[in-house]
Amino acid sequence: MRIHVIACQVFFRPLSWLAARSAHTVSISWLPQGLHDTPSRLNQMLRQELDRLEEQQEKRILKHRPQAIVLGYGLCSNGVVGLEAGEVPLIAPRTDDCIGLLLGSQARYLEAFARHPGTYWVSDGWMEYGYVPTREALEQRRRDYVEQYGEENADFLMEQDQQWRKHYTTVAYIDSPLGARPEFREAARQIGEDQGWSLVEYPGELGLLERLVNGPWEDEEFLVCPPGHRIIASNDERKIAAEPRKRSE
Repeated sequence: MRIHVIACQVFFRPLSWLAARSAHTVSISWLPQGLHDTPSRLNQMLRQELDRLEEQQEKRILKHRPQAIVLGYGLCSNGVVGLEAGEVPLIAPRTDDCIGLLLGSQARYLEAFARHPGTYWVSDGWMEYGYVPTREALEQRRRDYVEQYGEENADFLMEQDQQWRKHYTTVAYIDSPLGARPEFREAARQIGEDQGWSLVEYPGELGLLERLVNGPWEDEEFLVCPPGHRIIASNDERKIAAEPRKRSE
C-alpha cells in the first residue's frame, strides 16, 4: 500500500524511523512546528499541501498515486477542521494534539492531564524544531528585542512574553522511545527550575504513531474520512467526524 503522510516536524525522528521499517511505501511531507498556535494558518498550510498532492497527481508528476493520505496532527485547536478528502481517504487520529500521539494514546494523555492540569509539555522533537523557554532561547529573544526596540522596551516585552507562565505549574518531559537524549531532559529540568515548576517525566510510546503509519485505522483511534467528505469537529470524546461535502461546493 502507498501512504502519504503530512505531519508536524516534531515527529521527524519517530515517523522517519517507522516509515523506514514499514511494509508499506510511505512518503512524508513535513510542516513547521508551532502552527497549532495559529490554527487558521495550520489549516491553510494543510489545505495547500493537499492541493499540491492533488495537482501533482493530475499532472502525473507523482509516479504513483497514494492510496491513503494520513495526517500527523490531532484536532489541534480545530486546525484540521474543514479539510477534504479528494480521491483517496484522509486519515486523522482522534487526539487533541501531538501529546496524545507521543504518549501512545489519547486516554494516556487525558490521564496525565487529570493528574497535572497545568502542564507545559516538551519532547525531543519540540526541543529540536520548536521554541521552548530554555535559558539560551530566552537570552536570544531578549537580544533580538534589544536590537529591534532598545533596552527599556526589551524589558517590557520580555515581561509581557512571560505572562503565559502563570497558567502552568509543571513541565512534563516525554522521553523518546528511540533512545535517551540526556541534554533534552536536562533542558526540561532547567526550564522547570527557572520557571518554578515541578518536573515530571513520561515515557514516550510509538504504538499510536505506528498504527498511524501502518494501520489498522480502527474507528476508536482514527477517523477515516472517505472521498467526497470533509473533517468536522464532533465536539465529543471522538474529537472529529466526517460529513459529505455539499454538492454546491
